[in-house]
Amino acid sequence: PILLALRSEAAGEARVTLTAPVLAGAMHIHILITGAEKREAIHRAAQLTPLEAPVRVVLDNATVHWAE
Repeated sequence: PILLALRSEAAGEARVTLTAPVLAGAMHIHILITGAEKREAIHRAAQLTPLEAPVRVVLDNATVHWAE
């Protein structure tokens, strides 16, 4: 599927996201990270597998933008 509905306890509300194959096939990938906690989370995710941290599917090819 192109879209996937999901619910995260941390988010508190349901979300819709593009699936990994769609994101991985994008011409450009940008990730916006806000706050110190998210910065630490993205650093931890970089050490995990895609199964443990789904963002790993695109992280190596992404431009990460930090906003504090």
